[in-house]
Amino acid sequence: MYFTDVFREAYTDYKYFLNRDYSRKVVLDVIAARYNLSSLERLLLYRCVHSDKEIEIIKGKINNEEREVILDGYNLALTLISAINNEELYLCDDGFFRDLGLGRHKSSEIISDTLMLISEYCEKHRIKCEIILDKQLSNSGEIASRLRKKGIEIRTVNKADKEIIISNKAVYSNDFVILFKSQKISTILNNIFFESGFKILKGPWIVNLEEKL
Repeated sequence: MYFTDVFREAYTDYKYFLNRDYSRKVVLDVIAARYNLSSLERLLLYRCVHSDKEIEIIKGKINNEEREVILDGYNLALTLISAINNEELYLCDDGFFRDLGLGRHKSSEIISDTLMLISEYCEKHRIKCEIILDKQLSNSGEIASRLRKKGIEIRTVNKADKEIIISNKAVYSNDFVILFKSQKISTILNNIFFESGFKILKGPWIVNLEEKL
């Protein structure tokens, strides 16, 4: 996505009001209407821009000394699939990667293969990972069964976000609500995106990666 001057102005105004604790939805509606943003520009602001206070809270939870990580399976897999398919991948202002695909790639085989790659990456770097899938999403049981046969630790649960949040392990997710509510966060798996040579887009925002990784 090309960041126009209009989008940059929209970002500046959106960030300004978030920093003053205005409702995210109300501000987004007003800014999108004022600057006539496209649906993708609107989604990019929603997914990638947060208040400075929120970012500081996320940064304060990062603990990369933890070698046992619980993974938000679907979100991580779908973002990685988007990157593999050369779709736009954004490094957001909280230091996490997000795409704008809204979960288009839901083939159980593709998701299984991607989660297997993630598990192999964790094993290579001596990270013990447990993958959590939402039981209510189609093919979760099939995916979990396939990966268990490969010796991968994976669970299907009724409410994946809640299960991840209440875990006492470090969490890797790109769902901001999960990150915000979790006790400990890991950014170790960000390196998958950096090391794989994907095209990474950065918006008008500034990301201090030294504090993230």
